[in-house]
Amino acid sequence: MRVGLDVLRRYVAVPEDPAETRRLLDEQGLEVKRVETDEVGTVFNLELLANRGDHHCYEGIARELDGRLGTGLTKPTFAELTVGDSPIELKLETELCTRYTATRLVKRGDGELPAEAQRLLQAAGLNPVGPAVDATNIANLEWGQPTHAFDADTIVGPITIRTSRSGEQAWPLFAEAKVTLPEGTVVIADDEKILAIAGVIGCEESRTTDSTTTLLLESATFDPVAVRIASRALQIFTDSSARFERGADHERPLVGAGRVVELLQQAGWEVEGTTGEVVGALPAPRQLTLSLADAQHFLGTDESATGLGDRLRRYGFGVSIADETLEVDVPSWRLPDVHHEADLLEELAKSIGYDQTPIELPPVQMGAQPSDWELRRDRVEQALLGQGFYEVFTDGFYGRKVFEQLGIAEDHPLFAHVETQNALDRAYSLLKNNALHQALEAAVVNERRRTLAGQMFEWTRTFHPTGVLNAADTPPHEAAAPCTERSLMWAMSFGERQGQALDARFLVGVVREIATETGLALTVEALDAAHPLASFLHPGRAGVVHLDGETVGVLGEVHPAVLKRYKIKRIRPCYLEIEQAALAGPGMRPTFVEPAVHQPIVRTVALAVPPPTPAGDVRAAFLADAPEGLSFVDVVDVFVGEEDGSQVRSITFELSYSNDDNQRTADDVNQMTETLVAAVLKRFTAVGVHRR
Repeated sequence: MRVGLDVLRRYVAVPEDPAETRRLLDEQGLEVKRVETDEVGTVFNLELLANRGDHHCYEGIARELDGRLGTGLTKPTFAELTVGDSPIELKLETELCTRYTATRLVKRGDGELPAEAQRLLQAAGLNPVGPAVDATNIANLEWGQPTHAFDADTIVGPITIRTSRSGEQAWPLFAEAKVTLPEGTVVIADDEKILAIAGVIGCEESRTTDSTTTLLLESATFDPVAVRIASRALQIFTDSSARFERGADHERPLVGAGRVVELLQQAGWEVEGTTGEVVGALPAPRQLTLSLADAQHFLGTDESATGLGDRLRRYGFGVSIADETLEVDVPSWRLPDVHHEADLLEELAKSIGYDQTPIELPPVQMGAQPSDWELRRDRVEQALLGQGFYEVFTDGFYGRKVFEQLGIAEDHPLFAHVETQNALDRAYSLLKNNALHQALEAAVVNERRRTLAGQMFEWTRTFHPTGVLNAADTPPHEAAAPCTERSLMWAMSFGERQGQALDARFLVGVVREIATETGLALTVEALDAAHPLASFLHPGRAGVVHLDGETVGVLGEVHPAVLKRYKIKRIRPCYLEIEQAALAGPGMRPTFVEPAVHQPIVRTVALAVPPPTPAGDVRAAFLADAPEGLSFVDVVDVFVGEEDGSQVRSITFELSYSNDDNQRTADDVNQMTETLVAAVLKRFTAVGVHRR
């Protein structure tokens, strides 16, 4: 809305400095989007609140400013109209109109509207059209009450306020032809045609012209939702619809019509007879109770009930005070938006000034100490982040294509899923029972974007069916849950980072890092073919994660056949998952042990271990038969090649013997090693393990 500063000063004493007035408007919620200077002086372009229809006029804006300034409000003048016999029969046939008035005016001269009134039109950016139209525009700008003038000689029969019928047409002003109205649109009609689309726009067939000598002035209030629906449906947006959409004042039709009459009387028009009025269901009055103590506490002020009451009266509220309580009558123009005590507090805060209320920080209490699991999870994350991983978030659903991509047959442990009924998108019809699929989908996205090295992890859960809910043989009160949830942490790596291959061996190191960080005795052992994910991993580059002899996770390179089905060609993703319950288990932080003065004695043994015998099984045999003093066994080298046309796999094991007292000789170590190797070879003779 365009508001001229000089025009605004007619109604309220605002600061002389336009910048100060702009600041005041902004503080009161009347946001100034732009300031212009033209032949009418300074003009503010305001962005008005969507729920404050009373702001769409000078009287409403001036009242808002006076609520802060308290300098007094001067309202636009208007003629007092007498309600009596209507100049034309009025029929109200819809509840969507709360009040409708009609006043007849007859032209007695050819005068003009006062220059002061026309200056208001200029400030609003409106061009003068003629006294009848200009007067209705001025009344709307000053009082916020839309009115409309019909050429009375074009009206046939009574005026009926009703809703449109199916297929009914109207000819809106400025339209090239008639338009079909949506059924149920509120209209003003006579016996032959539609005179206006209620609250939106008048119609061509009853418009005023230079030859019009008799006016029928309409002033009414309509349901805001009905006006909004009609305006949007017809794509016709006017100052009238903008005002009515935000809630009209049912007490203002006679005021708005009176202002039009006063202006037209100065231009040579006279009222003929009395004003007709029909009234529908008016909104009920509303009274709110405001506690003085509550208001003072909220606003941080010691202002008296009288002072606070005076502030509310400046906004138009009726206030009576008794027993430290303010009984507040909500004015008719504020019924759409003032419903609660908090709304009154907002008015008082604006009157005092938000910058004048005390600044006080809310009390802060200490939060709860982190739980043991939160601390443990943080340690796991620190280990992962330190190794270069990034946390990701994936969906909890996927589609049936997972069976084809992973290669899940009906007899596979992961075939059974919890399904959603009537899924809107088939790609989200199953609750996931594994996290590998989403991890591979993430790898696919990275490869498509030419990101050929990556590390990611996620805390998630999978869902597994437990039977039919409310089965016939299960009493309803003992019905089992439709699924069980399994919480886990998964990680995936692929490519190379700073010369280090992010492969399965790298993930073994990640497990050890997590074990060190959490104090959990996590180990990686040979892959168990019975593990649900075993068929999706490369058999020679995978293993299971153990904790206290139980399998709590799995890791390994994804099987080439699975990669082919996912169309992954340039990367070799490696996957790791560990049960959250295992990571939450009791652990011990490693303690510092002072290293021995004397270095341990190390021997290496190279054995030919034909596939598919796991190296982990051979290492476990060394530890099982270990003599006293053998402290560590590790795989330090793997060689795969051909000899005499046959594939040969050579694995070098490193055996470390403690020598704390420096009493162990090289001969003793050699003898123990030979005895140990002989025992291990005896265990694996049947599968062809031999010394190289």
